[in-house]
Amino acid sequence: GAAAMYFVSKKLKKKYNITDERAALYEAAETWVDALNGQDFLGGSKPNLADLAVYGVLRPIRYLRSGGDMVEHTRIGEWYTRMENAVGESSRIKA
Repeated sequence: GAAAMYFVSKKLKKKYNITDERAALYEAAETWVDALNGQDFLGGSKPNLADLAVYGVLRPIRYLRSGGDMVEHTRIGEWYTRMENAVGESSRIKA
């Protein structure tokens, strides 16, 4: 699994001409905030499926260094906090 993902990431970086992964992440976050067009969510006053999809991608990395840096260096932090409040806590069972 991990070895396959390594090669997939190399292929995707080449396909999309990504030389700096962090800069690409920041740019994508800023593009998302621009798409909000001043609204709380892309869905307006409530999150829609696009909001949930982006949140689902960002949630696992939020507390990693790259996710923290993204929130610190882009405008996505306010939207992410609104999404956390709208979605609520994880429903996973804690062992």
